[in-house]
Amino acid sequence: MTLKSEKFDFILVGGGLQAGLMAGAIKHYKPASKILIVEKNQRLFGNHTWSFHRSDLATEWAWISKIPMSTWPGYSVNFPGVRKRVDIPYCSISSQEFGEFIVCSQMPGFSVEIKTGVTVHELSADHITTSNGRFEGQTIVDCRGRSPLRGGIGYQKFFGLEISLRDDWPDSLPTLMEANIDQTDGFRFLYVLPFEPRRVLIEDTCFSENNQLNIEESEEVIGSYLREKQVPHWDVIRKEQGCLPMPFASEFRPGCTNELAGGYAGGWFHAATGFSFPLSAKFADIVASSPSEKANENIRALANQNRFQSTFSRFLNRLLFHLVPPKNRFEIFQRFYTKLPKNTIERFYAHAFTKTDACRILMGSPPSGLTPIKFLKSYKEKTCLL
Repeated sequence: MTLKSEKFDFILVGGGLQAGLMAGAIKHYKPASKILIVEKNQRLFGNHTWSFHRSDLATEWAWISKIPMSTWPGYSVNFPGVRKRVDIPYCSISSQEFGEFIVCSQMPGFSVEIKTGVTVHELSADHITTSNGRFEGQTIVDCRGRSPLRGGIGYQKFFGLEISLRDDWPDSLPTLMEANIDQTDGFRFLYVLPFEPRRVLIEDTCFSENNQLNIEESEEVIGSYLREKQVPHWDVIRKEQGCLPMPFASEFRPGCTNELAGGYAGGWFHAATGFSFPLSAKFADIVASSPSEKANENIRALANQNRFQSTFSRFLNRLLFHLVPPKNRFEIFQRFYTKLPKNTIERFYAHAFTKTDACRILMGSPPSGLTPIKFLKSYKEKTCLL
């Protein structure tokens, strides 16, 4: 039996963040395009909150700024004996609002067709085959998320509660790292986003060797924090959890696949933070603004531009997970925020840091438990890639 074939300008395989960013970029650059999004689950974009620094984005801001988001002029970080405000604008986007923007805000001539609950059996440069039929595309992008995790990787795992309060939250700015909590399992901190005076997301986050979440423990940690903040009553609106890769193996880097693959599958994420929004946005911007026949070439060029940053980020993960005892890992991040200039911090998160920035990040007293000989040995093993 011959399967029915339909033609599209863009086919996006996978219905997560990368597909949504692709659709937003295509809407901006090529508004007359016909797009197909294929997702194996019944729901697009999942249950997530995506955040980034405003300085992470350049040309991409022209279309990303149209997405509904929460914004703040800065944020705070708290470590033992240290509280600092960081005056770098910060933004967050909920998957629900993101999905409504991508799916519902249509433009004349712009068409997004969505097929959920559909598995892709074959993906090539010009077509995909599914149980629903064969679909042809001028540009096909694999947005199916990260590849199966292998060795040489750490994890940023988190569990969060979005809550409503009876009284106003005491802080108007986010707290990206509240590290005055137990550090047994790795670098552990609370991540706090006050979306509204009485609506707050609090996530218990840990940079750990294992990917196992203890949800009951996380709820206790969040509850204890709320009581310390003198918040006696709250109602849970939503729960969120996840586990982001923090690799130090060489294959996890932007452009590490031969296909036109975005997001985690293509290595388009910041290895040292686990965040994917900025690099996924850059990927989307390049693909959407390129002629179809130039997309792969331009993405390879973008990957080459990010090679040093990707390699150095993986080197930092190697130090963090191999050489620094879990209870002392917070010292790395405390020094990062208290000793480095603002522009270095901005460039680091934007995946645009220089070799001079890299030297600044490494210079200074090592964290407790990290001996110079161990550091030098690890550095020699990785410098050939820098």
